[in-house]
Amino acid sequence: MAHAPPADVMLMTPEEFLVCSVPDGKAELVRGELRVTPPAGGPHGRAATNVIGRLLAFVEPRALGWVFTDGVGYLLLALPRTVRSPDASYVRADRLPAEGVGPGFLRIAPDLAVEVLSPSESASELEEKLDDYRACGTPLIWVMDPVRRTVMIVASDAPVRWLREGDTLDGGTVIPGFSCTVAELFKGIAR
Repeated sequence: MAHAPPADVMLMTPEEFLVCSVPDGKAELVRGELRVTPPAGGPHGRAATNVIGRLLAFVEPRALGWVFTDGVGYLLLALPRTVRSPDASYVRADRLPAEGVGPGFLRIAPDLAVEVLSPSESASELEEKLDDYRACGTPLIWVMDPVRRTVMIVASDAPVRWLREGDTLDGGTVIPGFSCTVAELFKGIAR
């Protein structure tokens, strides 16, 4: 469900957001509202790095598509003035621009969005992100929790599933053949 910004919030366009100066942290544009969250800390960064490394090792040699870090903004065309920046993401090769990535935000939804839970993130903020990804057609979302060491899988073609450290995560129909243990995703994070 989309949430409207409070009436007293000054709204901006994606073009204004692209060139605005924001304080340290992660910034996203949600229905025209600038949202900045504080840096998330070591466990968050390590989990994001672990998943990006495993995706790159599988996707790149096979030329399946491109893996992106959280520095990439996706202009979600199905939603007004919304730019999301997942902690990691993947876009299939057949959906990428033939000429390569141009200036500005990617004007497509990711095929895989990975969100690593942050200490500052509320349940309603996470739900809003998941709703946004689903509304724009993202077929696969992984939500990683470095504290509980779990991964929630939200797929458009299956019920929501939860995996724990002893389980194996796979790419489903989005990244066929990809798999890694959940424990690998949390390697290097103290209990």
